[in-house]
Amino acid sequence: MSLRAVDVSSRIGTRTLLNQVSVNVEPGRVHAVLGPNGAGKSTLLKLLSGEQRATSGQVLLEDRDIKAWPAMERARRRAVLPQSESLSFDFTVRQVVSLGRMPCQLQTPTREREIISAALEATGVLNFDERLYPTLSGGERMRVQLARVLAQIWESADHPRYLLLDEPTASLDLAHQHSCLRLARRFAAEGTGVLLVLHDPNLALTYADDVTLLCCGQIVAQGSPAQVLTQKHLEHVYGVKIDILHSPTTQKPFIAVHS
Repeated sequence: MSLRAVDVSSRIGTRTLLNQVSVNVEPGRVHAVLGPNGAGKSTLLKLLSGEQRATSGQVLLEDRDIKAWPAMERARRRAVLPQSESLSFDFTVRQVVSLGRMPCQLQTPTREREIISAALEATGVLNFDERLYPTLSGGERMRVQLARVLAQIWESADHPRYLLLDEPTASLDLAHQHSCLRLARRFAAEGTGVLLVLHDPNLALTYADDVTLLCCGQIVAQGSPAQVLTQKHLEHVYGVKIDILHSPTTQKPFIAVHS
C-alpha cells in the first residue's frame, strides 16, 4: 500500500507544470521534494492530495484512483498542510486545531480533548491555545495549522495514513524548523507516509529517506538523499556553486553555497 503518482502531467493552457512525474510515498518513510521556484513541487503535492486532477497519468491511494475515494474517506487517510492559508475568523487556537477532527470518527469528548491537546503540545502551541488565531505571527500560525493536520490523522487506524506538508518550515525559525521535521519523522516511525516540499537541501539530508529533485516540471534525480543531493545535480538545478562538506564530529554531509 502507498500513495503514488504514476507518470502524472499537469498543464494549464499551453503551459506544462509537470511532465510525466512518478513519486511513491510509502508508509513509514519521509519523502522530500525539492527544486527551484516554479519547478512543480506544489502542483505535485496538490495532485497527490486529490485537490487537483492530473492532465494525464494517475494518482493512486492504496491502489485506487484518488478521485474515486469519497471525500470523507480520503480525509481520514491523508492530511494536507498547504503552503498558505487565509483563515481570518476569530477562532481560538484550540478551535482551529479541532477543525482537523471533523472528518474523523469522533471519540468520547474526553478523548477528543486529549487528542487536540496532544497535537497542540507536539507543535509547541498548547500554552496559547485560547488566543485568537488572527493575532498570531506567521510562524505561530504555521505551527497551529500543523497541529490541525496532525490531529486529523493522530490516531492509528486499520489503514495507512499519509501526511503531505507543503513548505512547512518556510515561516519557522531555526529551532521550530527542526522541531517540525522531527515530528514528521516521529509520524513516519509510527507508520505514516510523509511527503515534504522543502527548499533547504540540508533539511532533506537530515530528515528524508527519499528525495525527488524537480526542475521545470520534470524529475532531475530521484533516490536516497546522498544519491540525489549531489554537487552536480544541485549546481545544475539551482545555478549556484556549492561544496559538499562533512561535519568534523558526525561526518554527515552538509551543503554550503559559495558566497
